[in-house]
Amino acid sequence: MWGDTVSPKHMWLSILMGVIFAPAAFLTSRWAFESSGVDAQLAGSYSLLVGLGACLVVAVVGANLFKPKRVLVESELGSREDAMDAIEAEVGPIGDPDTFSAGDLAEVKQLGLYDDFKRRFEQNSAASTNEEKS
Repeated sequence: MWGDTVSPKHMWLSILMGVIFAPAAFLTSRWAFESSGVDAQLAGSYSLLVGLGACLVVAVVGANLFKPKRVLVESELGSREDAMDAIEAEVGPIGDPDTFSAGDLAEVKQLGLYDDFKRRFEQNSAASTNEEKS
């Protein structure tokens, strides 16, 4: 879920566990609190906390029973220069990163790519200036 790979069977089992155990914990705790003589309003509040706690327990149990299905493969794809070449081949020459939108610029700086984009822009500018002079 949420952009990850899941097994529908495991997802439905997790949902079913939550639907069974959380209300059961809520109703059982409500009965137990009311039977022990706790005020009805307090019994309802305490039971709700027990039901929410049961939801958390079911989430932890489900996460441990049903491990993620994604497979991560690490490989060495090449240098940053190769990546810049691939970007330019796909979308065209890289522009001045200082003209990027504020959000894009912040992301590029956060990823540590600002210097790479700036260097490539300057290389492209120098190359186009040399072509114009020729």
